[in-house]
Amino acid sequence: MAAIDEAFWVDLDAHILANRSKDLAAPSSGVFNLSPLINASAPSGAPPTSPRQVASDWTGVLDTITAAKSAADRQENRLREQAAAYEALIQELKLAQNKIKDLEVLANEVREQTEKKQHEIMAGAERLRQEIQAKADAQLQTAEDRIRAAELRASVAEDWLRRIEQASKNLLPGERRAAA
Repeated sequence: MAAIDEAFWVDLDAHILANRSKDLAAPSSGVFNLSPLINASAPSGAPPTSPRQVASDWTGVLDTITAAKSAADRQENRLREQAAAYEALIQELKLAQNKIKDLEVLANEVREQTEKKQHEIMAGAERLRQEIQAKADAQLQTAEDRIRAAELRASVAEDWLRRIEQASKNLLPGERRAAA
């Protein structure tokens, strides 16, 4: 029933075209004549079919139309379901994209905070290094100053000791002076 052969439709179209001019020329009696339709469904050279067979052919056409309508409705329902599924997927995709954007913003903020903290730590370490270096330089300078002062005192002390020794030699009577 679902498949009516193509020859039927071709023969029907040809018969309608051929008989159209005859039907237009014939006087209208108000009664529908099924004989052109009956003969149209029969293959050429076949005996004419009865009106009951033509009615069953038209019933078959109605069955075909009903089946096509049912198939179209099923297809439309499938398309609606697919559209709903696609819409749900699109919404999920948009949510995922928004989450990704939010996570990218968060990652950027964390990266910026990390870089800022790293710069702060590096600056603090540099300040601490400079302070330690300054203290070490100051201590070294102090030690060098003390060494110089000690060397100067030692030099002055040696000079005084030589003078004292010379003065003490000068205080000795003349004969002992020559022996010393």
